[in-house]
Amino acid sequence: MTADALTAALDYAHHGLRVLPIKPGEKRPPMPAWQDAATTNPERINSWWSGLYAGHGVGIATGHGVFVLDVDISDGKAGDETLRELEDAYGPLTDTVRVITGSGGAHIYYRYPEGTEIRNDAGRKLGPGLDIRGTGGQVVAPPTLHPTSGQQYAWEDGCGLDDIKIAEAPDWLIALLTAEPEQATPTVAPVDRTGDDGPAARYNESTTWHELLSADGWTLGHTDRDGCQHWVRPGKDPREGTSATVGYQGRDILRVFTSSIPDLPEGAYNRFGYTAATRHHGNRSAFATELLRNEGPLPPLKPLTPWAPETTPNSNPTTRLELAHLVDWQRFWDNDQSDENWLAYPIVPAGRAIALYAPAKAGKSTITLAIAAAVATGRPVLGKRIHPITEVLYLDYEMTPADLQQRLLELGYGPDDDLEHLHYALLPSLPPLDTIEGATAVLELIDTTGAEFVVVDTFGRAVGGEEDHADTVRAFYRHTGLSLKARGVTYLRTDHSGKDVAKGMRGSSAKNDDVDLVWQLSRTDTKDGHGVRLKRTHSRISWVPEEVKVKRIETDDGFDYLVDGDVKVRPDGTRQIMEQMIALGITATTGQRPAAEILKAAGVKVKIREMREALGMLKETTANGLSVVPDLTPWTPKTPRQDSVAVETAQPRQDSVAVGSNSVALVAVKGHKGSERDREEDTSVALDDEYRDTNASPLGLALSHQPTGTDEWLF
Repeated sequence: MTADALTAALDYAHHGLRVLPIKPGEKRPPMPAWQDAATTNPERINSWWSGLYAGHGVGIATGHGVFVLDVDISDGKAGDETLRELEDAYGPLTDTVRVITGSGGAHIYYRYPEGTEIRNDAGRKLGPGLDIRGTGGQVVAPPTLHPTSGQQYAWEDGCGLDDIKIAEAPDWLIALLTAEPEQATPTVAPVDRTGDDGPAARYNESTTWHELLSADGWTLGHTDRDGCQHWVRPGKDPREGTSATVGYQGRDILRVFTSSIPDLPEGAYNRFGYTAATRHHGNRSAFATELLRNEGPLPPLKPLTPWAPETTPNSNPTTRLELAHLVDWQRFWDNDQSDENWLAYPIVPAGRAIALYAPAKAGKSTITLAIAAAVATGRPVLGKRIHPITEVLYLDYEMTPADLQQRLLELGYGPDDDLEHLHYALLPSLPPLDTIEGATAVLELIDTTGAEFVVVDTFGRAVGGEEDHADTVRAFYRHTGLSLKARGVTYLRTDHSGKDVAKGMRGSSAKNDDVDLVWQLSRTDTKDGHGVRLKRTHSRISWVPEEVKVKRIETDDGFDYLVDGDVKVRPDGTRQIMEQMIALGITATTGQRPAAEILKAAGVKVKIREMREALGMLKETTANGLSVVPDLTPWTPKTPRQDSVAVETAQPRQDSVAVGSNSVALVAVKGHKGSERDREEDTSVALDDEYRDTNASPLGLALSHQPTGTDEWLF
């Protein structure tokens, strides 16, 4: 369906409809902030369905002048009958674009006047089986398959985008969708809510937050040690963060952070206020009147007691297990997690937490901005791989507008460059990121921008606690860091070093514990001018280089940062192994485990680390649009020199690698030091530089070494 989906998406965009991918087997987009990600940009559409979202269905985002009337007839719903009743009462619908859904219902597209807001609705405005997708909504579009029936969504004959225009909605339909809900008129005397013996106080005393929120579909995410409960709104994955809290600072109130629940704006509520908002559109008098009418005389209040967290267990054990994020081993092994995955090679791995620290004025913010801007514009990162355009959220707590403009100009960006994917928050007035309020604010920004990469520059200015205290770092991770990782968002935070750079970041050693990778940045001199060196000090990732040198060069457009060509990021011999892989049919999309099986079947012996490095090089080469053609011609060894490697042809033997008709044994000459990596792994192989990692290295070059007790042979 890939080609059809791409063609369809481009056609919808041509008609002015914003499109987005739909996850296979589901009805929702794959990205967390699809409302903002939806686009009519052909370049991004081609990139989505030809790359990251190949095989996905097509969705259309509503709002921006277009809404969809969803006529649902599945599971006994009678949306078609409700619609007939409306047409009998108000008149027929205007002819317009229509889709036959995969469940047999209909999507009817309409435009609405400028200045009007059409909100999403699930049967409350028009009746059972008639839903509305308006501002902030989306619908599945042809040729996507319905996840349950397996039937394709299809344009109704004569009602496709090329057959008819999307019509203006009838006036009566707009009136029904924009009418304010009627509020009940009190039939008894107004209620006095100033004392403690009114219906509001009695309602608060006789109910619990657990029973109210659970009944409305909320999920209890977790409870802090101080008793503060973190709740997640209906329809949201608990891993995406908190929507509201109960018991913050010991107060028996619900503090709502989300704006996604109709009639429940952000703010603080007691139980009476919550129910009045969700059941009576905020009309507290109407709710109080209902309580008086239905309950009769109210019982006397019990003595007030200090609030304590409710201990009622979650009524759904299955939900509890989901919150634990237990590993499904079958799915775990079906997904190859071991491949290199870079957002910005070779510094920012995708989906990881990174800390980058340096002394003041060493250039950490400048190189971070260079990486972020390249990722957001699709330029090569540090002169290396070209990555797909990615939404970036940059929280800059230090620079002024003048500083930012100067740095962007120095990096070669100007008014003619498209920086719409670089969402730059300059001196943001956000709550501290070591609090739930700050984390919620960041998550809402991510929902708005669709950001997949977040930069916090710098950590000390983004938190409220003392930056050198371990509790501050842990609070940042618990609230903001963990929420970002759960969403798969890559984030990088910059930090200052202490007086002694070698001792790490300023303050607590906990700053090393909550991230996957720590880079220490320092200035350095290169043959072309000055640059920086990035040294890996802590890492949970085996395939990140230990050191990267970056040089700054001046171009016609400004300054550029490039990985110094004198620094060998990949270990020696990587290219030879990559060429063997290519000859065996291994490609950049082959996972580590399938590649290992192919090599084993071919009788090629390499170590796990060597294979991983070669796969990484293959992906890098492919990403840069290069091709590698292995040299399959017979290879004649050179005459060995003194203090060099003696190379001689030999018959295949048990501890050598045979490729094709050639097998080459490499014998280390006494006195040759070999590479640092050879010494560390206690091998007896030493390659002369003439035979190392060159573009012309023959496929027949095989590494043969004496196995030792510490060797980690893959096979």
